Amino acid sequence: MQDEQLDNEPLFPEADIKFASFWPRFGASVLDSLIIVIISMPVTYYNVIAWKIPFVFIIISIVDILYKPFMEYRYGATLGKMILGLKVTGREFGRVTFSEELRRVSFYLIPTVLIQIMTLRFYFSAELMHISNFKDYNEYVVYSNPGILWVNGIVLVLGAADCITFLLNIQRQSLHDLYADTYVVDRR
Repeated sequence: MQDEQLDNEPLFPEADIKFASFWPRFGASVLDSLIIVIISMPVTYYNVIAWKIPFVFIIISIVDILYKPFMEYRYGATLGKMILGLKVTGREFGRVTFSEELRRVSFYLIPTVLIQIMTLRFYFSAELMHISNFKDYNEYVVYSNPGILWVNGIVLVLGAADCITFLLNIQRQSLHDLYADTYVVDRR
């Protein structure tokens, strides 16, 4: 009886796993970006134009920064991934660990934190009081912080490396997945 149960178990459990392809992962990323924009943009806009409160900027930044790692660690997927039936797994295709998730998001988390810190200083400057529209705010923040352009350039290079690695990897792992030893699988 016990031998029959052993015979029914797959010899290679990962053989039943379908790795997520490029377009569903890209679509999930777009959906997550839209969700974050819908949540944060109205508050950010009014904070820049009317309120001008550093604490509001900090709260929105924390929400933006923690959304992906929290959702993937707690639920195995962001809302975008859930909608498209994708799931982030750890090394042995189980739940992603906290350590794996932190390594996985570090490629983008570190640059985002740097940009938020560079932007935060603007909320303590007198120039903010003279800003009356979002375009002027954007231009001032970018041009007064040349470091933001450098960080964005690094993120662009990392994004390209992520895509190239994904396309060359048989298990469809991006560079950040390889670094963290994680996978994104299709749950359907």
